[in-house]
Amino acid sequence: MVLPVAWVAIFATIAVSLAVMAFGNDDPEPPRSGLTPTGKIPVSNAGVSRGTIENTLTLRGTIEVDAPVTAKADHDGVVNYFFLPVGAKVKVGEPIFQVKSEETEAPTGDDEEGEAKPQVRYHNVLATKAGRIASYAKELEDPVTKGDAVATVRLDTYRATGSIKPVDQYRLLHMPRSARVTITGGPKPFTCGELTIGDPAASTTDSGANAGADVEGQIDPGETGGGEGGEGGAGASITCRVPEDVRVFDGLAMTMSINAGRAEDVLVVPITAVRGLVGTGTVWVVANGEPTPRRVRLGLSDGQNVEIRKGLKEGEEILEFVPGASPEDLNGDLGQGNG
Repeated sequence: MVLPVAWVAIFATIAVSLAVMAFGNDDPEPPRSGLTPTGKIPVSNAGVSRGTIENTLTLRGTIEVDAPVTAKADHDGVVNYFFLPVGAKVKVGEPIFQVKSEETEAPTGDDEEGEAKPQVRYHNVLATKAGRIASYAKELEDPVTKGDAVATVRLDTYRATGSIKPVDQYRLLHMPRSARVTITGGPKPFTCGELTIGDPAASTTDSGANAGADVEGQIDPGETGGGEGGEGGAGASITCRVPEDVRVFDGLAMTMSINAGRAEDVLVVPITAVRGLVGTGTVWVVANGEPTPRRVRLGLSDGQNVEIRKGLKEGEEILEFVPGASPEDLNGDLGQGNG
């Protein structure tokens, strides 16, 4: 009888344990902090103070070779001559190829038969940009129509291209003419001119050649050193022109620094305190514990602080964050010091 009693005790202990596990225990809940997530910016104030605003935007990007250009036939006819072989350098104004055409002229009074006679003419197509002949799309004696692309010129000019956030374009309303470009491990920092915002032409353009003057006679290949044809063949962007005397290569990583203004000893407030960051905006002045909206005139911004040109006095207290702003509204969307 001892053995069954022992088993009964064991089973009873197991049953009690299972009941405790199923229905919990009497331990009190851990203390709560009393804080409940709200997703809202806590109320805090910021003082209007004097400082220096330096509107310098720093962007990362690459060095890119300018898109190649095409040289097009300027008359209907046939390809009569190639002045340069593939790979040769070409200067502005230098002939690239020649088109032979037959043009019918109206009969004159001296023409007894009164029939128009075709006149053979030769047209040289000249380079409008310097570079190298990359390829020819036609062979000698191939027919061409006015506007047909015959040659492609690979340019020897480069640009520095970086990406700029749309909101940071507000910091460049008064666009400077140049930027400072630094290439790690490359030449010393240099000034890069013709600063523009917008996507540069990424495809082949059509400004590589233009029509030259008509010539009287056919080119004799024995008279000049000609080549044979037929052998070879996106946020917003901000770009500037690399000087010709600076040696660079396509694909180099670079940093572009744009200085768009500096204001010293001016009233400044955090950009998080201002609704609207171009021209005029609104801040909330804290007086007698109650925030009151007030219009202000704005100046330069460095992505962290903004200049107040009118509407506030030094020492006044304002809300540090625009009322009703969410963390997402302030999470980098207003631009940072180094874009």
